[in-house]
Amino acid sequence: MGREESGAFYRLMHGVWEAMENKDLFAVDDLDAGWIRERLSENGSFGIAARTPDGELIGMLMVCCYGDDEENLSFDLGYPPEEYRHVCNLECAAVLPEHRGHGLEHRMFAFAEEQLRGTEIHTMAMTVSPDNPPSLRSALKAGFQVVLTKEKYGGLMRHVLVKTVVTGTSAD
Repeated sequence: MGREESGAFYRLMHGVWEAMENKDLFAVDDLDAGWIRERLSENGSFGIAARTPDGELIGMLMVCCYGDDEENLSFDLGYPPEEYRHVCNLECAAVLPEHRGHGLEHRMFAFAEEQLRGTEIHTMAMTVSPDNPPSLRSALKAGFQVVLTKEKYGGLMRHVLVKTVVTGTSAD
């Protein structure tokens, strides 16, 4: 998925947010398609689109390589500047409610890691609300670890999770 599909990503992401009872779990209310397009234009950034066999977009994940931009979770993690280019953020993971419970988010995390093998990225970082057990379970199942909990996104509490990108393949 490239930046040309930013409108479809926005509609899915915002639709998921609109349907949520507790909107603080998914802090996307002030984001728009331009924000997505801009993020996916960053060096090495890409989107993952999960689709039904007939092509319907049912899930999304953005993999954002921010380098030394303050949006890079390296800043929150206290990493030294020389590490910033080796960290990417997994952003805005969303799955339509009727397609949840089948491990789709977990598979998107695994696909992101697969795509990052052989690149200069060796750490994936993400945030998850402490009040969102399904997303937290999915991230933990994918091998992420909670390394700190802090206020983000205008005062919302978030776990910051990291995972080392596995180099090579299972055939190595």
